Amino acid sequence: MGLRSFFSNMIARDNYDEVMEYLAVKETQHAPRIEFDQAPEQLRELIAVAETPRSPERSKWLSDFAEKTWAVPDGEATVLFSKEHLNAIRFLNQYLREANAKMKQDGYFVCAFDTAQKHRAQIFSKYPKIIAYIIYFFDFLWHRVCPKLSLTRRFYYLCTKKVRKVFPRPEVLGRLYYCGFEVVSEQYIHDRYCVIAQKKRQPSTEPHTYGVLIKLRRIGKDGKYFNVFKFRTMYAYSEYLQTYIYENNDLDVGGKFHDDYRVTEWGRFLRKTWLDELPMFFNLLKGQMKLVGVRPLSQQYYNLYSKELQQLRIETKPGLLPPFYVDMPETLDEIQESEMRYLVAYKKHPFSTDWRYFWKIVGKIILKGERSR
Repeated sequence: MGLRSFFSNMIARDNYDEVMEYLAVKETQHAPRIEFDQAPEQLRELIAVAETPRSPERSKWLSDFAEKTWAVPDGEATVLFSKEHLNAIRFLNQYLREANAKMKQDGYFVCAFDTAQKHRAQIFSKYPKIIAYIIYFFDFLWHRVCPKLSLTRRFYYLCTKKVRKVFPRPEVLGRLYYCGFEVVSEQYIHDRYCVIAQKKRQPSTEPHTYGVLIKLRRIGKDGKYFNVFKFRTMYAYSEYLQTYIYENNDLDVGGKFHDDYRVTEWGRFLRKTWLDELPMFFNLLKGQMKLVGVRPLSQQYYNLYSKELQQLRIETKPGLLPPFYVDMPETLDEIQESEMRYLVAYKKHPFSTDWRYFWKIVGKIILKGERSR
């Protein structure tokens, strides 16, 4: 790109309609869609009206529908429609818990919100790119960071007359799962993201933080659960989407989820450089892990393994440096074969096996630059 074309690009604006057409495909690429012929008539009617062109009559109908569904006694709503878009709700988890309490088991909760990607598209369609980047940076700090930090939260709401939170799509989906729902359909209706979720359980009671350090529940020796410490590489609440992602995304090369949109751009850098795993040395010091060994798995991944390998895994501590880097397997079956070889060898000769694997792993990482995919 020449200097002139680079300058022209920096003073150009994005086409908002084209960006929204792209997002309507990209953000729903792995999203489920409900079979409406099996849905309640009330839900079919709601979506049919929502998909009509915007008008005062449409807005009034939707507002009246929301008021009517929220007026039913707790535990009796079959279909519940959010009174307003989620970005305008200050205490979102509290609101979702109230929605959960209103609903029957397997009832449908319908909500809509503006995604962070749409918010970005709005900024870049209004201003030349060089100015848009500056505005977006400060907008990110104000609407994405300040509401989540205890030091700045009160100041944010004091200065903001009307709540306009900005949510990445994975955070909203994760909050729904955290509050007892399961997502059954996602789509853009006009330029707003619409989610249909079913009540499946009571809301979670475990605390959640936005801190850079996170705890992930993993299976360790003797099948006991322990918390693995890592730097955050995913959007908030993404950990509650493990089953959802597995059901809607294929496994990629190396056993990871294909196109895992929960990972942030900053998170991809941390993962590529392994900086996200530095806090795991605390698990090493606590005696929950050892230096070389199979990676600690979530229950979702653990269930994918054969019964024989599951048993072998819990007979020893998981490790920081996995045998993955010795064999670089590409499929789930190859990963299991690689771990089986290591665990069988470790069971016979623990020290010599870890010593041999340690130097092979270090050689692959340092000399050949191997990385997990």
